[in-house]
Amino acid sequence: MFRNVFFKRHIIVLLFFTLLSFQGYSQLTLEIRDVQNDELLQGVSIGGLDSYDILDNGLVRFSESAYSQADSIIIFHHGYEQKVLYSPFSSSYQVVYLQRLSQNLDEVVITVDQSARALRKSPSSISYRSSDELLAHQAPVLNSQMNALPGVFMQSGTNNTNRLTIRGVGSRTPYSSNRIKAYLGDFPLTDGNGVTVLEDLPPDIIESVEVLKGPAATLYGSGPGGVVKINPRSLDNHTQVIRFSMQAGSFGSIKYAGGGMAKKGGFAAQGYFSEFKSNGYRENNRYKRQSFFFNARQKINKHTISLVVLSTVLYGQIPSSLSLEDYKENPQIAAQNWKDVEGYEKYGRLGINLSLLSILGEHFSNKLSANFRYNDPYEKRPFNILDETTHATEINNRFKYFTGDFQFTMIGRLMRENYRWATFEVDNPESLINEMTDRKMHFNGGLMAQWQPSENFIAKAGVSYNDVRYRLKNLQIEDAEFEDYRFNPVWSPSIGLNYEPTEKLNLFASVSHGFSPPSLEETLMPDGLVNTNLQPEKALMAEVGIRWSKFQWVNVNTTVYAMEIKDMLVTRRLAEDQFMGVNAGKVHHAGLEAEIILWPLQFLSSETLDMMIRSSVTHSVNQFVDFTDLDVKYDGNFLPGIPQYHWHNALSLKYQEKYSLHLDHSITGSQYMTDDN
Repeated sequence: MFRNVFFKRHIIVLLFFTLLSFQGYSQLTLEIRDVQNDELLQGVSIGGLDSYDILDNGLVRFSESAYSQADSIIIFHHGYEQKVLYSPFSSSYQVVYLQRLSQNLDEVVITVDQSARALRKSPSSISYRSSDELLAHQAPVLNSQMNALPGVFMQSGTNNTNRLTIRGVGSRTPYSSNRIKAYLGDFPLTDGNGVTVLEDLPPDIIESVEVLKGPAATLYGSGPGGVVKINPRSLDNHTQVIRFSMQAGSFGSIKYAGGGMAKKGGFAAQGYFSEFKSNGYRENNRYKRQSFFFNARQKINKHTISLVVLSTVLYGQIPSSLSLEDYKENPQIAAQNWKDVEGYEKYGRLGINLSLLSILGEHFSNKLSANFRYNDPYEKRPFNILDETTHATEINNRFKYFTGDFQFTMIGRLMRENYRWATFEVDNPESLINEMTDRKMHFNGGLMAQWQPSENFIAKAGVSYNDVRYRLKNLQIEDAEFEDYRFNPVWSPSIGLNYEPTEKLNLFASVSHGFSPPSLEETLMPDGLVNTNLQPEKALMAEVGIRWSKFQWVNVNTTVYAMEIKDMLVTRRLAEDQFMGVNAGKVHHAGLEAEIILWPLQFLSSETLDMMIRSSVTHSVNQFVDFTDLDVKYDGNFLPGIPQYHWHNALSLKYQEKYSLHLDHSITGSQYMTDDN
């Protein structure tokens, strides 16, 4: 009853507005999109014709009398290369892709906030990197490269053990990334427990990365840390191409990769496969990853059907942590207890996402998607063996309405996840210690309104609703029944402004509320009972920032933020194999993020030589305000695991688009290791 009522109540919301269907076009209609993220562009200009209409949703429409006698149509958009269409025009409805100009980073159309506007006009703090910069060193694993983004810090123990934090959020999760949501295009990379895995993505499939910092991501559920959106390689850069590559490195590292792309008419597809393996620098450090990625798209007039398949098979040994003495004298060794059992983790991961994007007349668009995810981790540890199985289904719907100066976006997301886990004795893998199953239902709805009364002012306001329920069953108890649990629903509002006093200067500010429920691991106590007193984290953040550019040779972005988190979730370690979550009262995060980009050779107007210098710095203060644990007060102490500052510099030099040199330099400040500092 619980499951059926919850499902039926919210599935109606997801299907609302999706029944509007097919509508014909007698005129010539152009749908202008960004080649990298496939997002519909607004604010285009047309040359070659005097008579045309730009609709509220960005489509460009020509009457038959206007375009029938035209030799060509020239399409312009600030920050993009112009595109020319020649007569005769192939069909009455065409999709046209524009390529970005590399120097116009402020004009990049970002989608992580689902606004599809230029970065400089966003009311939120967003960082963007193309794959050419982020992955210039061709590293086979995506981890520490994320540290080039201000406010973002990724710590790496091994290729398969990483922790991502944004503005200090996520630092309390011991061995994974939490409180942060991530997407590969529209495909979610975050599971029902809030755990995000980026490091097993093959970097070769990445086109660009967008990071929205803080709980301003209303349409993604308002997580306190923010959202990482990874845009996969575009399907429109080439008509047909086949690639194969091989890399070899130290410690027996070798990588093979191959793939291809094909495009014909409205159909485009690409496939990619890679295998990377390494013996590692330390003992018990072998790693092997096989990845497969497939992306296809079929356009039928005003509808676009997309399919994404992502599969990963991974095996990674775990050398674990060392004492300070061992780290200084013999850092290659593994922790003795992990070495003795040859500890490792392995899993097979499969994800499938199918979506339908429809342009519904002059004022509406709708995107409906469904995905399936499967994961079967197995981890051998000194204290036990953990065997898990997860399969999840999710339905998402995004409906947009355009009218005059307003744009409204409504989303609905319903996720159901079945999670089953068991632990076994290390010396006797057939000897069961415990076995449980969890069924989680998570509904997230959101509404965002954007108002642009003039070219130099944008305001947005939104609210999200989160409802999390789960059912838990102990499989060791005969005839046991599911026990139902629910966190109180949370409403998270947000508001933001962007003002452009001059053409090259943008000022922005936002205030937003965020929410993050405890994971199942944090909720369970050592005796297997549920800690019903554990509360979700609730965050309130305010930020102000400035974006400024000059003569296309200098670009400056600066943000100051403050965030207060109540009932912050921290992990209390009771024994080597026992953890539980507790609420840490109140925590304060505040900081400064600054970035400057220079193109010192821009004034030469050289077509063969290009140089870019980028420098970013983050300085933050992260403190407990009110936290007492086991009668010990930590008020005023700094949160461990967060560096006080991080400074990253990069120089990129290109010659004739064939040769390139890329240098990176970074300095990381000190960080505390324990709550007592």
